[in-house]
Amino acid sequence: MKRLIVLLLCVCVLSACGEKKPASYELCGYGDMMVVNDKEYVKVSIEKKLTLEKKIGSIKEKIETKYHPVKDFTANTLAEGTPIYSVKDHKDYLIAQTKDNRYLLYEKIN
Repeated sequence: MKRLIVLLLCVCVLSACGEKKPASYELCGYGDMMVVNDKEYVKVSIEKKLTLEKKIGSIKEKIETKYHPVKDFTANTLAEGTPIYSVKDHKDYLIAQTKDNRYLLYEKIN
């Protein structure tokens, strides 16, 4: 009986240790993501012939890769200052131009 009481006390103490403040970003399950104009985009690895329309802004903040971006013009893999372009005739796509002049395609998700 004494062991049961000690065991219950240990469980109570350990259960109280798990309370922590939530992170400002949640863990990401999608991979390379960015938020632009309050819409979420995920990097796609397909190759398409697309035409850049206009520059709509640049990434303002890069967060850790394991997190899901939530703030506008935030990305989890793109560097700060990376230009973002809209795509002619494709409103669900955006293109990021990296410093080494690669063009990465992103598609809007829910």
